Formats: sequence, structure tokens, C-alpha cells
Amino acid sequence: MFSSGLKMLVICKNFMQSYYICSARELARMVGIRKAPVLHHFSETVSGAATIRCFNQGEKFFRKSLALIDDYSRITFHNSATIEWLCVRINFLFNLVFFVTLVILVSMPRNTIDPSLAGLAATYGLNLNVLQAWVIWNLCNVENKMISVERILQFSNITSEAPLVIEDCRPRESWPWCGTIQIDSLQVRYNPDMPMVLKGISCTIPGERKIGVVGRTGSGKSTLIHALFRIVEPSEGRILIDDVDISLLGVHDLRSRLSVIPQEPTLFQGTVRTNLDPLQQHLDTEIWEVNNL
Repeated sequence: MFSSGLKMLVICKNFMQSYYICSARELARMVGIRKAPVLHHFSETVSGAATIRCFNQGEKFFRKSLALIDDYSRITFHNSATIEWLCVRINFLFNLVFFVTLVILVSMPRNTIDPSLAGLAATYGLNLNVLQAWVIWNLCNVENKMISVERILQFSNITSEAPLVIEDCRPRESWPWCGTIQIDSLQVRYNPDMPMVLKGISCTIPGERKIGVVGRTGSGKSTLIHALFRIVEPSEGRILIDDVDISLLGVHDLRSRLSVIPQEPTLFQGTVRTNLDPLQQHLDTEIWEVNNL
């Protein structure tokens, strides 16, 4: 009877622990994802407080900060709720076992067991109840904290980019001279285990033209830009700019010859001039000429 009860206790404990871990692990990941934008926005707001007040944008930044905090708090609430769910059920389970044990000890006929041994069993049973609940809770907590180690391993396993400069394949100073882009059977995916985002695209974009790429959300417009800047390397196919295969160039030689206007512009710390020309490669007259276009 005792062995059967112990088996049922272990089975129930393992079920609740595995049930909790499945949800808590994902919630821990989401907490880390939601926490980063809050810290980033707070850091940007503090560093640019003078500029924000100057342009009277304090209310806008305040509303965005509240929205980010609310988003983070929702996930944190659910994470705390799962912790309470586990604590309540573990305590209930072990208290139930302890209660049944006491009932059995009290119900036993006299002289069956020494009263001192019964008292000792009850005392150790109470301490063991608290200790087992503490051990199970810490095991679950350790497994949740391993999410941070998992993220570190993910970053450490990211494939390194191509060299900044490849001396044997440096483009001419005047490249690109026309800007003709040839895309040949281009296939791009973000991870080896994910489906293709760009599936065998082939086209030619004439140089010195304004071309619009139109498509619904998720159709691969941003992925095409990522492929041009080699932020994502193609799985198959190639891209040629003025008959030069960009996969053979160093990423610095490639990206220094291209320009992009992002959907969400970012101002780095410093003056407007340092944001427009961070490498100090142009004269003030050239920058003013571009600004007046």
C-alpha cells in the first residue's frame, strides 16, 4: 500500500512538473524578448532627453514607454501565474500525502507502533514535505533559468559573416558605375530548418532607374534588401551588380557602395552631421548639396 501511494505521488509530481515546464519555458523566452525593448527605449529616452524636450515629444515617448511596459507586464503576469499554479499544486499534493499518513498513524490499533516512533515519523514527514516542495520548485526554476544559457549558445553558434575585405576580389573605385542588378535563381531562407522566403527569383533591374517592388506583408521585399546587403546569404543563386558577383566581395566593400533608407530611422548619439557622415568621408559642402536635393 505504501509503495503504491509512493508511486502515485511520483507520477503526479512528474506530471505537474512537466506540465508546468512546457508553458514556463516559453513564457521565460517571451519575458526576455519583451524586456529588451523596454530597456532599449528607456536608455534612448535618457540619452536624448534634451532633444525630446526641445521638440516637445515627451508625451509621445511617454505613451510608447507605457505601451512597452504594459506588453512586458502582461507576459510577466502570466509567468508569475504559472509559478503560483505550480506552488499551489505541489503544496496541496504533499499536504494531502502528509494528511493521509497522519490518518493512517492515528487509525492504527494501539500497541501496533510505538507512539514515539509515530511522533518521529510525523515530525520528519512535515519537514520532508517542505523539503520536497522546495527541491521540486528549485529544479523547475533552474530549468527556466537555463533559457538564458540557451540564448547565449544560440548567439555563439551564429555563423560569422564573410570577411570585411577580400584582397583578391576588390571592386574598382568606380563600381558600381551603372547600377544594373541581375538576380539569377535566387533562393533565400533565414535558417536551414525554415522554408524558403525567396524561391528561385530571376530578373534584371536596369541601372539608373527607379524601381518599385510591391507585395503583401511577408512576401519577401525586406528579404530581397537583406540579400543585396548580404545580411542574409543566399541558399542558392547569385546577385550581380554591374556584372560583379556580390558573393565574392568583402562585406565592407559591398555595403560601403550601397545605401538604404530604413523603415524605422534611428538617430545615433552625436550631431546630425555625424549621423549623415559617420566615417567623415565627405566635405560639408557635399553634405549640404545632398540635403538640398
